[in-house]
Amino acid sequence: MCLGPVYVGYFETQNVTNPYTSWAYYPFGPSAYYLFQDVDGVLVTPPSGMRSSVPLGGISTGSFELRADGSFHEWTIFNQYPAGPPKFQTLDNTFMGLYVKRASGSSASYVLQTSPSDGRLPGVQSLMYQGAHPMSKLVVMDSRLPVTATIYAYSRYKVGDMNTSATPAVAFTAVLENPLNENITASFMFNFPHGIEPHTQRSFEQMPPNKEGQETTPPVGKVLEGVVDPVTCFEACNADPVCSCWNYATSNQACIIYPYVLLNGYMEGVYAGVKGSWHTNNQCTTMDRVPTSTSAGGNLSLCAFSSDTTAKLSFGLNNDVASLWKEFSSSGSFGIPKDGYFVNGAAAGTVELGPGETKEVTIVLGWYFPNRDFLGLQEGNFYDHLFKSSVESAEKLGSSRVEAVSDIAKLQEPFYTSTMPTYLQDMLINSLSHVRSAFWLRDGRWRQWESFDCVDIDSVHNDGERDIPYIMHFTNAVISKVEGWAKSQLSDGMIQEALRPGCFPGIPLVPQKVDAPGGRAMSDVTSMFITYLLELYTWSNDSYTRNLIKELWPVTKLAAQWQMNVTIDYLPTCLVCTYDILDLDQYKFTTFNSAFHLLAMKAAELLAYAAGDNEFAATCHEAFVKGQVALDQYLWNETAQYYNAYTPEYCGQASARQIKSRKWFMEGQKEKVGTELNTTGAIMADSFYAQVLAYSLGLGTLVQNETRLRMHVKAELKYNDSPWGLLALTRRDAIPGNPYENAVWLMANPDWAVLALNLQEDPELALSVAQKALDYWRSVVNDQWNVAGLIGGYHTPEDGGSGQPYMTSHYGFFMTAWHIVFALSGQNANMTEGSLTFAPKVSPPFLLPVMLPGVWGYLEAQEFAPKRPDAGYVQYTLGLNFGSVTLKQLNISGCANPIVEPLTLRADELVKWECSL
Repeated sequence: MCLGPVYVGYFETQNVTNPYTSWAYYPFGPSAYYLFQDVDGVLVTPPSGMRSSVPLGGISTGSFELRADGSFHEWTIFNQYPAGPPKFQTLDNTFMGLYVKRASGSSASYVLQTSPSDGRLPGVQSLMYQGAHPMSKLVVMDSRLPVTATIYAYSRYKVGDMNTSATPAVAFTAVLENPLNENITASFMFNFPHGIEPHTQRSFEQMPPNKEGQETTPPVGKVLEGVVDPVTCFEACNADPVCSCWNYATSNQACIIYPYVLLNGYMEGVYAGVKGSWHTNNQCTTMDRVPTSTSAGGNLSLCAFSSDTTAKLSFGLNNDVASLWKEFSSSGSFGIPKDGYFVNGAAAGTVELGPGETKEVTIVLGWYFPNRDFLGLQEGNFYDHLFKSSVESAEKLGSSRVEAVSDIAKLQEPFYTSTMPTYLQDMLINSLSHVRSAFWLRDGRWRQWESFDCVDIDSVHNDGERDIPYIMHFTNAVISKVEGWAKSQLSDGMIQEALRPGCFPGIPLVPQKVDAPGGRAMSDVTSMFITYLLELYTWSNDSYTRNLIKELWPVTKLAAQWQMNVTIDYLPTCLVCTYDILDLDQYKFTTFNSAFHLLAMKAAELLAYAAGDNEFAATCHEAFVKGQVALDQYLWNETAQYYNAYTPEYCGQASARQIKSRKWFMEGQKEKVGTELNTTGAIMADSFYAQVLAYSLGLGTLVQNETRLRMHVKAELKYNDSPWGLLALTRRDAIPGNPYENAVWLMANPDWAVLALNLQEDPELALSVAQKALDYWRSVVNDQWNVAGLIGGYHTPEDGGSGQPYMTSHYGFFMTAWHIVFALSGQNANMTEGSLTFAPKVSPPFLLPVMLPGVWGYLEAQEFAPKRPDAGYVQYTLGLNFGSVTLKQLNISGCANPIVEPLTLRADELVKWECSL
C-alpha cells in the first residue's frame, strides 16, 4: 500500500501538524494523498477496509479504526478535533495477537496484522475484513494456525439511549474454534504502546482561556545529552520528578523534557510522550497519566474477560515490544507484571479448547480523558458524568458485551434482513459512522463539525442533509442543536447559518467559545430550521418534544416572516444555498431556493395551526400558493420541459468566483464540448431536494403541476447523468467547464430516487440511479466509511480526477439516502394524532425498516394462497426492536389494523393482521 496523489479541492489530510486548525489539505490542490495499492507499478484501488473502516468508540467519546490489514488508524480518543489537538494517524505497535498450542506439543503465535510496524514481529498470512457500524470483523486466514479465529471489534450503540451509547470503550472479542480431534490451548492478546507517540511532537501550548487570540510564549524545555533513542528519552522523563512530557528527534538525537504537558502535532522522525505509569489488578492494567488539566489528562485501561470461567487472564508490561511478544509467544500468557513506567501494556486471555469446541476471549480498551479543550476553554466531556475512570468504562462494556452485541444486531436487523438492495442496506448502516465528528460537552450541549476539513459547527443546511438517523436514534442531540439555532436568531428573524462558522483554512481562534453563531443569508437554513421543527413535532412520540416545539413557536413565526420578507414576487431572491460554489446566488431566482421557500411556507402553516395561530397559518398558505404560481411563471422552461436552474437576471456586484463562473459560461457559448448546450436554461440535478423532505413529511407535491415535476425529474437524468452519478449543473457551460458543476454532489442521486419513487416511477429504475453513485463509492472507490461530498466528473487532471474524491471527507451529502427508506415504504407518521400509515412502492413479499424518534423496527408483508377460491390474502407484521409507540390508526395501502382502542407496541413486540388481495 502507498499514498498517491489525487487532485482535489480540499480533503481531510492523513496527518495534522498542529492544534487548533482545520484538518484539510490547504491551499486547494493541486493534490492530496489517497491510499492506493501498488500492483506492478500501477496504482489501483485497495480492498475495502484499507482506505477507511468502521470508527470504533462510543458516540462523542473519540474513535479509532481497525483496518483490513489489522492496523489501527485515525485516533481521536484523546480529545482530538479541530478545536483542540490533532488526531494520531497511527500508533505503531498497537496490535492484537494469537497464540495456539496443540496437545501434541507444537505451538504457533502471530500478530494479527499482515505487515506489523515492527519488523521483528511475525504477521499472519492474510485477513478478511467486514464492517457494519458499529462493528468490525476480521477473519484470520493462516494455514499455520490450527484454530479458526474471528475477531469482532465493537462499541456501544443503542437506539434511543445516548448515555449507554456514549461509553468510552471498545471491545475486541476473539471467537476461537478448535476444528481438530485433539485439545488446543489458545490465547488472544492486545498490546497498546501508550508510552511513545511516533511521528509526533509535543511542542504546542494549550491556548490560555479568555485571552482572545493573544500570542503565547514558545515552550522551553530541558535538553538532555547522549540520548540514543526514544525509549531512553522516555525513561529519562520518567526518572525526572518534574518532567510531564518529552520529545525526541532522531535527526540529532535531541531529547527535550518539559515540566508540563504540551499538545501534540504530527512531525516525521520525532517521537513524543506524556508521563504515565501502569498498574494492574486481576481484571485490568491501567496507564494513569501525570495529573494535568489539558486535554491529554486521564487514563486508559486494558481489561480482559471470558465467558469461560476457567480462562486465565494475564497482563504484560515492557519497554521493548519484541521482548513483550517473546514472553507471550512462549506460553500464551504473561507473568505477574511489576507496576511502573513502561512503553507497552498488554492484556491476554487463555482458554482450553476440546475437539470441536468454541470459546471467546474479550479484551476491552477503555479510556477516560475528561478535559475536552475548545480553543483553550475547558468544556469537558459529557461522559465525565457517566464514568470516573477507564477501568469503569471498560468493565461496563466488558460485563455487558452480550447485551451490546444484541443491541447492535437489533440496530442492523431491519436493514440487513430487508428486501432493500444490498448496496442501500450497507451504505445506510455504515453512514452511522458519520457520528465520529460529534462532541457532547460536559454541560449537555451536543455539537458536530460539518467535517474535520470544513470546520463549521452545526451548519443548519448541512445538518439537515444527514438528520434522519440522528432524529431517530438520538433525538435529544438534535433538540440540543435546535435550541442553539433558535438562540442564534437575528432580530429580523433569520436563523444564522451555523452555531460557529469556520470551514477553511483553519478554525477562527476568536471568539473563544463553542457557540458563536454566524454565516451567510441562505435559502436552506431558516427554511430547514422550520422543517426540523415540523419533523420533530410530527414524528415524535413524546409530549416533551411536542411541547418544546410549541414553546419555540415565536421563534418559528419570526423565521417564517423573514422567509417571506426576502422574496420578490413570492420567490426568494439572491440567496446562497448548500450548493454554494455553483454561485447560484448571483441569479435573481433559482429553482432550488424557490422549492425550499415553498417547503418552509407549508411547514410553517402546519406549525401555526399546531400553535393555534390560524391567522398566520392562512398567511403562510397564501405565500405558498402564490409562490407555486411564481415558480412556474419564472422558472418553468416550456421549450426544454424542465425547471431552469436559475433566471438570467444577475444580482448586484459579482464576486471574484462569480466572475470566473461567468467567464466559463461565455467560453461555453463559443464551443460545444462533449454535451449539448442550451442557452435558454441550465438544469440542476438536485433542484427539488426540498421536495424530498416534503414527501418524507407527508406534505405532498410542492409544485402546482405534478406532471411538470415528473418531466423535470426525467430531464435531470437525461441531461445530467454520467458514469459516476448526476452532474450538479449542466447546459450552462461546456464540459469540462466549471469543475464544481461538472462534479457529482452525492445528494443528487439518492434524492432523484426518492422523487421518482414518490412519483410512481419504476422502483428498479429509481433504485438503480441511487446505486450508480452510492455503490460506486462502496464497491469501486472502496471507501464507504469516508464518503466524500463530491466526486470528480469529466475533469481534467488539474481540476480533479474523474471518478475520484473531489471535495471534503467524511461528509453527509449522501445521507439524504435515508429518505429512500420512507419512499419505499410510503411511511407517513403523524404521532400527534397517533397515526402511522404506509403506501409501499413495492409488492409483497417485502420487509422494510420503520423509523420514528427513539423507535426502530420493521414492516413485513407476506402473500399467502387463497383462503377462499376467489381471493388470496396478505399478512402484515409491524415489529419493534427499540422504543414504544401508541397508535390509533395503523394502515397499509388501505388495509387497516382493526384497532379497537389505542394500540401500544413496545420493544421486542409485534402485531400481525391480514387483508384480502
